Amino acid sequence: MLRGNLDKVSFELISGWARDISQPDKPVSLIVTDNGRLLERVVANLYRDDLRDAAIGNGHYAFELIPKRRLSPFERHIVRVFSESDGTDIPGSPATIEPLDPRTRIKGNLDEVSSRLICGWAFDTLNPDIPVSLLITENDRLLTRILANRYREDLKSASIGNGRYAFELVTLPPLSPFERHVIRVFCEDSGLDIPGSPITLEPSSTLGEFGKEYLAELLRKMTADQEIATTIDFLATELNKLKQRLANLQSKRVERKYVEYARKSGQSTQKATSDKMVGDYRRALFIDDRVPETNHDAGSNAILSHVSSLQRYGYEVVFAPAEQFGEQTPDLTALDSLGVACGRAPHYGSVEEIMRRQAHSFDVIYLHRISNASKYLSIARACFPKARVVYSVADLHHIRLARQAVTEDRPELVGWSKRVRMMELMAAASADAVITHSKIEAEILRKEVRGVNVHVVPWSVPVKPTTVSFAERRGLAFIGGFGHSPNRDAAIWLITEVMPLVRALDPNIECLLVGTEMPDSLKQLCTDGVIPMGYVSNLADIFDRVRLTVAPLAYGAGIKGKVLESMASGIPCVCTPIAAEGLELPDFLRQCIAESAADLAAIIGNLHRQKKLNEACSKAGIKFIMDHFTADQVDQTLSKAIGPLR
Repeated sequence: MLRGNLDKVSFELISGWARDISQPDKPVSLIVTDNGRLLERVVANLYRDDLRDAAIGNGHYAFELIPKRRLSPFERHIVRVFSESDGTDIPGSPATIEPLDPRTRIKGNLDEVSSRLICGWAFDTLNPDIPVSLLITENDRLLTRILANRYREDLKSASIGNGRYAFELVTLPPLSPFERHVIRVFCEDSGLDIPGSPITLEPSSTLGEFGKEYLAELLRKMTADQEIATTIDFLATELNKLKQRLANLQSKRVERKYVEYARKSGQSTQKATSDKMVGDYRRALFIDDRVPETNHDAGSNAILSHVSSLQRYGYEVVFAPAEQFGEQTPDLTALDSLGVACGRAPHYGSVEEIMRRQAHSFDVIYLHRISNASKYLSIARACFPKARVVYSVADLHHIRLARQAVTEDRPELVGWSKRVRMMELMAAASADAVITHSKIEAEILRKEVRGVNVHVVPWSVPVKPTTVSFAERRGLAFIGGFGHSPNRDAAIWLITEVMPLVRALDPNIECLLVGTEMPDSLKQLCTDGVIPMGYVSNLADIFDRVRLTVAPLAYGAGIKGKVLESMASGIPCVCTPIAAEGLELPDFLRQCIAESAADLAAIIGNLHRQKKLNEACSKAGIKFIMDHFTADQVDQTLSKAIGPLR
């Protein structure tokens, strides 16, 4: 009687054990066949511990057969093991080996395909020690024959043999990014693709890094004068077309034409698109000297506040910085936070080019300061005949210049003041609407320009009272940009005349001098008790330190932003009449206004010493800001200046 088992059958090994119970000490002679064909004879006489431990005789009943001719993994095999003496199959025989899918023989992956690089790995499961020979083709054109034998640490770490199964091809020259490429990587012997192959590189609609390199390489190869000249002509023509296409997309020219057609024909001004509803596409172009920065200066704060207001009314806003047009890295943080596009180089060469390329695509042109109104008002009329042209004066420069001429005894400024006055009045007369922040300046314009459409529009000043107690704060601060001549003059007067009187009243009172562009001459002028701080990124840090601020301006015009910010922070501000000009302060706060150095020093001393007076002025200042400088106030007044769409 034959006992045993056919334990394992594979392409590489056939093993098991057999014992004849009638002759337990005699090894069994076995016949092994594959699909009925004799493979080999084998004797079951090998020792195995597991057999001995199972009390199967002396344990010498095992057999192992490694076929001299490896069984083909791609065929079906019926393996039979039986006794040579009587033809009895051992238990488990016959056993069937199903054929392998030839595609599973090669493991690997086509990891990356780009214009410059084709790489991956390939591993022959049946011949792990022999590198796979691969063919790489591009659009059925042979690129190279390569062995997958490069070492990669990640393959080794993943227990994929010895890790030497990678391949890498750097294509020189790089594949053109403007053509379609089908990249195929397959085994040379079987013709089977490795996993991940083929990969298609679609032609790019954008240059991308490789496209830029490809184009740059073409241009570098040009050496003949005529060839270079012809190429420049071609590129200039194409660049001009491309810039116009960009302007058309940015200005939503097609959508605006649809809206105009729908409005004229009485249809709805909305139509469905793939991702949104197309509306009226109101657009506004803001032009100022420089890119506005949050809390940098009053002009910036006013611009950003008015931009936000128009956005709330549904306008898309574009900003153009006339004096910073070619700068590579202006601070766009404030504009980016509002989602405002900044038109500048290299997409446009000038403010005029923005107007020309985006003609008829703005509904509001907002010109800030006379420097921009004088340059761009007539161009705006020509490019945007239906647009509302708004001139925002910021402050009337000619008034400031006239006052500066008197204060500094500079008669040469008188003539310049008259010229600027004429420019400002002409701009006011030519604009559809004029914006000023001061009622005093509005009255001046109404008196000087017959029929002028002038509106007093504030800017939004957020109220953020300091939480630091009066007892924990000391001293005062002067805040202003020192690139502005009225601020420099005020600081000098404060240092040389006002602060000595303040220190005489209380030698412990110190003044912080805060602001951008502080000249060395001013720092050297600072005496005991005046600390030159210079630029401070967060004014709240200053308001948390001091009990009051001071604005001792001898000349200037318009509303002073730092006075408003001080009051919005709950910090009383001691002002000269010029600094308070245009602010319709309540009677209680008017006690903080004085003209002489002695009177200013006395008010400073009182506000610094008297907690109740200081806190009463603080509350009155906060209420004044909340009554006159909110987003709602801006929206109501600015909407009147902008008017309805034409």
